[in-house]
Amino acid sequence: MKTIAIIESCDTKYREAALMKEIITAAGLEGLVVNVATGPDRSFNYDISREEVAAFGGTSWEDMEDKTKGEKITYMQGAVSGFVKDLYEKGRIHGVVSVGGLQNTVMATEVMKKLPIGVPKVMATTVACGQKTFGPVVGERDIVVIPSICDFTGINMVTEQIIRNACACCIGMAVQEKAGEPVKKGKKPVVGVTLMGITNKGACAAIDELERCGVEAIGFHSTGTGGGIMEEMAGSGLIDGVLDMTVHEVAEGWFGGGFSFGPCWETRITKSLEAGVPLVVCPGGLDFCDFQTHEFPPRMDERKYMMHNSNTAHIKLLPEEAEQIAGIFAERLEKAAYPVQVLVPTQGMRHNTMEGEELYDPEVDEIILSAIDGIRNENVRIEKIPGNLDTKQWGIEAAHRMLDALRERGIIE
Repeated sequence: MKTIAIIESCDTKYREAALMKEIITAAGLEGLVVNVATGPDRSFNYDISREEVAAFGGTSWEDMEDKTKGEKITYMQGAVSGFVKDLYEKGRIHGVVSVGGLQNTVMATEVMKKLPIGVPKVMATTVACGQKTFGPVVGERDIVVIPSICDFTGINMVTEQIIRNACACCIGMAVQEKAGEPVKKGKKPVVGVTLMGITNKGACAAIDELERCGVEAIGFHSTGTGGGIMEEMAGSGLIDGVLDMTVHEVAEGWFGGGFSFGPCWETRITKSLEAGVPLVVCPGGLDFCDFQTHEFPPRMDERKYMMHNSNTAHIKLLPEEAEQIAGIFAERLEKAAYPVQVLVPTQGMRHNTMEGEELYDPEVDEIILSAIDGIRNENVRIEKIPGNLDTKQWGIEAAHRMLDALRERGIIE
């Protein structure tokens, strides 16, 4: 019988926990309620006590009593994520579901982030309502997020339906054939390819060419998390090679905000190098930032930009920004401890950058290319490929450099 872990603070969400277990049991599965309460009130309707969870993390609950609420939550986040991960690795659970507000959300999603991609993870949360972003909730995992509409203060006509929907979602993934299983590699070698709309034509051509040559290619959207997820999968052995055609997250990270900002920018490229996989890197999207109209960066009167949609603009970097961002890009590649390749387009790093187009700025492009040319690590091979990166022919050329890198490592013949 498959088991779904139910992560709840059973001092305040004990009624919700009981209903969730009832729904899961009625569907022919087992519900395992894990209590993560940190308050002083008594807990009810749990299978795993907070004391057992705390002890798994290495500290007794008695030793936690004098800690602040924030300290208890932080500790229990780590303890419960390790506890539930251990249950999963022992084959005792097959999915995770939770409902709640901020405290329960950070607890439960910390658990979910520790489980492999493909394992059912469902969070119904107040955090998904209003103007809050999903980034802190899902991180780099495939967590299904359901807005709660109202707060979980017991069972009423709204919360009951939201809870039933969340449980049904997790149950459905757990019982359906081929659903709810961790992602596994097939027989083909696998290459990750980064892309955005601004490099889509070139990257998709590369993907098509890789697949034509017998390689499974996975596209990752470089808008805050995609590049980081790709590099994590490379580090775990799910990806054999990386064709990093779009490193825009590095540029956006320098600004510390904007549409494509995400925490993975701090480790972009370095994680691929640490994984040691065959790596081909291109400066796609390194030459611009993207912001909504209400948060434009300063000096817009000096900038070239184009509207991507009614409220978001693509903005060419200023020369001094390009110098610093390209410096970060080059500095990370300087750390390569094995042969990697950098492919440089001669006529633009994204679409709309050819002469006469909105984001054409040869001065900025030259600053970026000069920084790349300045890389002195002998492991970094730099090759200029004529044309614009976001063209079919350029993508095909990049794919063949990736195939060459796979051959050099004996991954393909």
